[in-house]
Parts: sequence; structure tokens; C-alpha cells
Amino acid sequence: MEQKMAVITKRAYNAGKIGTIQYTDERYDNKDSGWRFFFGDEDDHVLDRMECFRLIPLEEAVKLLPELEEILGRTESTYYHFDAESRTFTESDCFASDDSPAADPFMQAFMRR
Repeated sequence: MEQKMAVITKRAYNAGKIGTIQYTDERYDNKDSGWRFFFGDEDDHVLDRMECFRLIPLEEAVKLLPELEEILGRTESTYYHFDAESRTFTESDCFASDDSPAADPFMQAFMRR
């Protein structure tokens, strides 16, 4: 059986924090699980650049956020936002959650230079 892979932003991976999750039925190949993981405040400058992402085994994402087990069986294309305080997910039809800043503060500081 082939190991399923997931896409994660390097920021989420390096920080060890997943805040926004996307499930899509658009797959690259049969190894693609359809799951996409984000820190949660990435802006278009980050999202449009392939070098800002990496592939990881789906099991590795679960190690970063064990609560993912709760939603991995779902098959509806949608977004989920993880609330670290309550350790729960809310479903959404868009990338940004209600408490997300308008843009990635790190990227805004970088772009001002």
C-alpha cells in the first residue's frame, strides 16, 4: 500500500503548528491525500510560490497535530480552522478564519524593507 502524502507550508512545518487545513478532491497523483496544511496566516505571496511548500507523509502531519485524526476520514472539500485553546476544528468555506490577520506579519515586515 502506498503512503499518502500531504502538502504543508514550510512555515507550518518549521513552526510545528497547523492552524488552517484544506481538503480537496483535486489530486496531483494517487499518492496525494488531498490534505493541505497551513500555519494559517499565509498570504497570496506565500501561497503562490511552490518553494514555500513541502510534501510530508500524512502520518507526519498527524504527529504535528494529533487532533487531525478527527477529520481525516471526511471527504467533503472544505477548509477547517483549528483552535489551539479549545483543541477543536471549525469548518469554513474560505481560507481565512475570523481571527486571522489580513496578511502574514512576517511577510509584511519583509516586504517593507
